[in-house]
Amino acid sequence: MAELTQSQIESWITNEATGKFHYTKVMDGQIKPNLYSQLRVTLHRLKDKGVCYPVDGKDGWWRPADRKMDEICWWDGNDEIGENILLPLGINKYCYVPLPSLIIIAGKYNAGKTAFCINTVNLNLEKWENRLDFYVSEGAEMMKSKFGHLNSYIPKPPPFKMYRKTENFADVIVPNNLSVIDYLRVDMDRPYAIGSDLFTIFKKLGDTGIAVVAMQKPPGDRKLAFGGASTAFEPTLYIGMDKDVIGFEKIKVPKITTIDPYALKIQFKITKGVNFVEVHEVVE
Repeated sequence: MAELTQSQIESWITNEATGKFHYTKVMDGQIKPNLYSQLRVTLHRLKDKGVCYPVDGKDGWWRPADRKMDEICWWDGNDEIGENILLPLGINKYCYVPLPSLIIIAGKYNAGKTAFCINTVNLNLEKWENRLDFYVSEGAEMMKSKFGHLNSYIPKPPPFKMYRKTENFADVIVPNNLSVIDYLRVDMDRPYAIGSDLFTIFKKLGDTGIAVVAMQKPPGDRKLAFGGASTAFEPTLYIGMDKDVIGFEKIKVPKITTIDPYALKIQFKITKGVNFVEVHEVVE
């Protein structure tokens, strides 16, 4: 390409660019290296015009302006948030879960996260029916044993789908489904990056989806999962789980009760690895 005009670059970005691109790949890489300095100037001019923006932390990388927006006609919605999901241990008494929502259950090793996920699946068989997906890290033999010990009848085959998956959940989540994930691993070399993973999952939920995500919590008294505060940005509901007790870390839409949910501790025992029994509520 002998000449380079701003209108050519703008047209390519607007009509042909898909996702992030390196400036050397503009116009499908047909721009000669001797024009790269002019191209950089042009891209910055188009940034000022709102056509494209640099990708943070990646020198030379750009993205087209994201103009996609979903208008929300809030006046046509329901006056009250319904019971969109049923949760174990009486949690629904203290909070609403609007659509869409991300729910985090952060627990220490062997605290009962899998039991929480399995019971969530069981409680929502009728409400979500064939729009319920359960993502697990364990195999069929282990999961059959756990469901076999559940004090509940589940038809075979069940109405929900179970998949073995350990990463990149947003790639497979079906929008507008209930997705239960047991569990989301954190890259311990980059724990702060887990916030982006959770945001990606949230964006995949569509208008009416919910994701329940189990995460590992570090030993000690820390309340949040590995990744710290970055894990608390997106959730509508954040539950901390220790051995025999859970508490609320974040409730975006609390129900009006005489109890402060943040002072509440729900104590329990687990039998056969999956059944919650002897449930007691204690206000501290």
